[in-house]
Amino acid sequence: MNRGLTDDEQIKAAPRPDCALCGSAGEFIYLGQRDRLFGASGSWNLKRCANRRCGLIWLDPMPLEKELGKTYGDYYTHFPRGNPVLQHAANAGVARRIYRLVKRSYLQTRFGYELCSGRRASSSLGRLLYLLPSQREKVDLEVRSLHAVREGRLLDLGCGSDAWLTAMQALGWRVEGLDADPRAVRAAAERGLAVRCGSLEQQHFPGETFDAVNLNNVIEHLPDPIRTLKECVRILRPEGTLVVWTPNTASLGHRVLKQQWRGLEPPRHLFLFAPLSLRSLLNRAGFQRISIQARNSRVIWQEGFRLWTHRLGANPGFGARSATNALTFAFRLLEAGLLMVKADAGEWLDAHARKT
Repeated sequence: MNRGLTDDEQIKAAPRPDCALCGSAGEFIYLGQRDRLFGASGSWNLKRCANRRCGLIWLDPMPLEKELGKTYGDYYTHFPRGNPVLQHAANAGVARRIYRLVKRSYLQTRFGYELCSGRRASSSLGRLLYLLPSQREKVDLEVRSLHAVREGRLLDLGCGSDAWLTAMQALGWRVEGLDADPRAVRAAAERGLAVRCGSLEQQHFPGETFDAVNLNNVIEHLPDPIRTLKECVRILRPEGTLVVWTPNTASLGHRVLKQQWRGLEPPRHLFLFAPLSLRSLLNRAGFQRISIQARNSRVIWQEGFRLWTHRLGANPGFGARSATNALTFAFRLLEAGLLMVKADAGEWLDAHARKT
């Protein structure tokens, strides 16, 4: 499979014939997939669980756990970005400053974050955001729809050096992060964040430590997601919340683009979920009161069409970019309408689950 590569470049793998959730046999859906994003070696096959009430998708063969680092050789760099929740600019225009006040007021009235003085006035301002449903959804997602918890502790798995922890810290959370990339950990530490390196299981956190645990595009990378989620159950306090974001294999984009769909990403995405399989995973780990919502995504559509046009041999110039942008706009609009009647059509899944 990796002829001509050195031992350091080869990614050793093992067969994974059966579903990790229900034990059913798998059916091959895509064969010989290459990493066209970051150049990891090898040719990879994907299977779907034959049990239609499950539908889990996974790699077969799958990289060995000790080999996973090789799949990330040229993966995303981790650069700090602007605070996505409470961005502030001294030279912001009047409209931007008004919007910031509305946003802060909304966070206070909707989620209980104490950001504004004058509760009555701020409450009125916050209601203005309900006139802009898409913008209100964006603000909800920026805080993962997490309500304020007094002295609450928050753990972000796969945090990178992103500003999200800093933003949540500014909202009053006591934050900690975890990432497998030492570069990301160093970058986060330079920003004063408490971030550890390694897997969750290696940290041995005391039981019932955190009020919330966030996994943003992490679960699909885990070699044993059930094991990791069981550890999340253990370290969450009673009534603690787990947030999981992951690509949705039941999406319109996957049906249209198939093996060009951006959510597949072999060999880094080991397991891929639809709403049924994600709910099954969370149940098996011990979570209750599970809510799962499929959402639209510009990035997944755009990157998928970029892969598709490159496969057709299009020159990645202005014409190809224009075609990609036009297709992205059209299919996002189509998906937005479809989501009104087909709740699982969105490109990614937003799951919230409670420990008890």
